[in-house]
Amino acid sequence: MGKRKTLDADGNWRPRKLKIVYTDEKLTPSAGLGPLVDAFVSSPSFQRLKPCVPHRSGNAAYDSMQFVLPLMAGFWYGYDCLQDMEELEHKPDISYLFEGIPKARAFGDFLRDFEPEHIEQLNQYLTRQGLAARKKIAPNDPLILDMDSTSHVQSGSKIEGLGINYKGEWCLDSLDSFDELGFCYGFRLRPGSTFSSVGAPDEINRIFSCLKYKEEKHFRGDSAFCNEDVIRMCLRHGAKFTVTAHGNTGWESRISEITEWTPWKYTDDEIKKAEARKQKLPEIDVGRLIYQPTWSENLRFYIVVKRTRVSVDVGAANLFEHATGGLRYYGVMTNRNLFLESPQSVLEHHAKRGNSENFIREKKVHLDLKHFPCLKMNANHAYGLIAMVAYNFLRVIARLDRPDKPHFAKKLRHKYMYLPGKVVSHARQMFLRIPSKFREEVELMKTGWAGDLEAALAMS
Repeated sequence: MGKRKTLDADGNWRPRKLKIVYTDEKLTPSAGLGPLVDAFVSSPSFQRLKPCVPHRSGNAAYDSMQFVLPLMAGFWYGYDCLQDMEELEHKPDISYLFEGIPKARAFGDFLRDFEPEHIEQLNQYLTRQGLAARKKIAPNDPLILDMDSTSHVQSGSKIEGLGINYKGEWCLDSLDSFDELGFCYGFRLRPGSTFSSVGAPDEINRIFSCLKYKEEKHFRGDSAFCNEDVIRMCLRHGAKFTVTAHGNTGWESRISEITEWTPWKYTDDEIKKAEARKQKLPEIDVGRLIYQPTWSENLRFYIVVKRTRVSVDVGAANLFEHATGGLRYYGVMTNRNLFLESPQSVLEHHAKRGNSENFIREKKVHLDLKHFPCLKMNANHAYGLIAMVAYNFLRVIARLDRPDKPHFAKKLRHKYMYLPGKVVSHARQMFLRIPSKFREEVELMKTGWAGDLEAALAMS
């Protein structure tokens, strides 16, 4: 039997009328945002961040952190421009926390105060923040650094640094460094026509310098990073690397030198999944070459080659593959020890760098770094760096919440921030009342950043 329905005089169903009662009580739809701000402010991260931004002084002026924290809160909540930040003024709990919200123009003035030294300090802060988070989340795992560039297409014409990239996009460009857990270690905003690997050796040096030489560390990159400067910097810091081999290495013309091909070994789960979908798994073989770079007489690296059987009329899937005679080839250069691990494991390790695309998509879509609000490059660079500081903190919450399958920002906002609450004023203090059913989520968020992670931050 179906549920009872309310019918009108003509026998048609209509939604019930909802009685609306208006009140002057202070309400907020984002009760979870305040505890998130409190968690960040109570951590060592807060005090370490302040020296990295331009100083503001004077009784009549906003403190520098009265700009930074609302910007971070805006990124956490999902705002996508400086004008949206003013909406925090209408959230009584947040306005109370920050003692007022600056206007969009004031935010712009603050961002334009950033100088190159502030940019460097913020990037170094990101690295320390990421390393501290690892000590809590995965203390025994070696750092695996994935580096890639991405475009930020703009519609304006006066933004400093705009240029046309190889795709014909009118854009700015950024060089991003993420580890395998999704923490950001560096964000470099660059002119739109910049080649992908420009500045990569300096970033590798800056990040790996925070680790001891003997500590295990790894670097992964696409073919743009297959060059002398990147490889030398990895070797200088004792890092194992895998980079997609490009055509300039000449590996395609040497495929006939590979005399031993090993069939790809699929896992039981992969076989069962293919059988359930009635799909045929690709026929793949793996081989290897010894490569001597032209810039060194003493160095030798492996190029691990994957050979996939395809239809004769199917060409290479991208610019960095080679196809001929019904076979498609893909090469990866590495200094990993193939006496201790198989070529297939090297390829599987390198393929996981594709996950960094998800982290880049997260910052561009859910933090809306597709676009930038200012005309000056340094101001936009600072805006992006503050966004990544907010991103790293949110990523910690995601990892603590679900270590196996951490949520991205959209899901976290609904779970932790978009909570209904009532704001009550009493004895010159403001109290936030959150429904009891949300208590567990709020307490987890507040305590998740405490304890070992605070100690790790203090030591980093």
